[in-house]
Amino acid sequence: MTIRRGSQIEVPAASPLRARLKLATIERQSVRRSLEAPAEVEADPARLARITPPLPGRVVQLMVHFGETVTAGQPLLALDSPELVAAQTDYLRAKSALAQAERTLARQQDLRKNSIGAAREVEQAQTDRDLAHSELERATLRLKLLGMDPGALGRPLTVRSPIAGRIVEYHVAPGEFRNDLSEALMTIADLSTVWVTANVQEKDLRRVQVGEDATATFAAYPEEQWTGKVLFVGDLIKPETRTLQVRIAFENSDRRLRPGMFGAVRFTESAAPSLVIPTTAIVLLGDASFVFVEVAPWLLERRRITPGAQIARLTEVAEGVRSGERVVVENAVLLQ
Repeated sequence: MTIRRGSQIEVPAASPLRARLKLATIERQSVRRSLEAPAEVEADPARLARITPPLPGRVVQLMVHFGETVTAGQPLLALDSPELVAAQTDYLRAKSALAQAERTLARQQDLRKNSIGAAREVEQAQTDRDLAHSELERATLRLKLLGMDPGALGRPLTVRSPIAGRIVEYHVAPGEFRNDLSEALMTIADLSTVWVTANVQEKDLRRVQVGEDATATFAAYPEEQWTGKVLFVGDLIKPETRTLQVRIAFENSDRRLRPGMFGAVRFTESAAPSLVIPTTAIVLLGDASFVFVEVAPWLLERRRITPGAQIARLTEVAEGVRSGERVVVENAVLLQ
């Protein structure tokens, strides 16, 4: 069927292989390389709010429920606290002291005007009034830092939502006393935009750029595809996996993408000319890749190549063949 001459194979005119082998001229083509990486959906930290108690106290009222959608500034719960009571008491005491100091100053100024009081007594009253005013400002600021309106004394502290979003975690019940100010009572997330974090191999880092588009598919919706934009390429490589994190922002107005979902992200580079051959032309022998190149009519030479990225049904060739050469692209395995 064939005549072998070292690394060359002649296919005689009478050989039935001529009808089964297909040859084609290879050329440089404009191709778009793509890279796929596993990924996971995460909430955007800038759109995530952990609601913690501003001070130790008892939850006296809950105004929202798990899963509820809230607006920025909406009341979430009411908190009664000994610290809040102390702050309110200090405010009332400072307010009363200022009123008393102002009355004393006015009396001393009247006495001085009528040549009855001494100048030093007016100065002392002025100093006392200034100190009382400073103390009231301090007490007012303390109330405001606790989230309390000085005009709403005697009421529990109302904790409000800092963002618009949905309550995705809920760890509180009426009547509980909370002393740990770092423990979240609930978590509110705005999931209208989410991050998808992909783990990209170190060797592929040059193929991912900030600002590029990326597409993603998710296990929950295998037939659908989302398009997003690369926001961030990490600086730290995980030593155990030799990967780094790439974050892509995806619009999620319908909120179907939820934190914790798994999927895959595909990054596609800009089109660039590259020498490619049909993947079916490659014959594997051990760890090496070969193609059969026509050096004369039906005289084929087995030649080792260095394959690159696989793009659809094509494979890039770094070295081993040249543009314009004809190679066997179908049934090359029959020549082994």
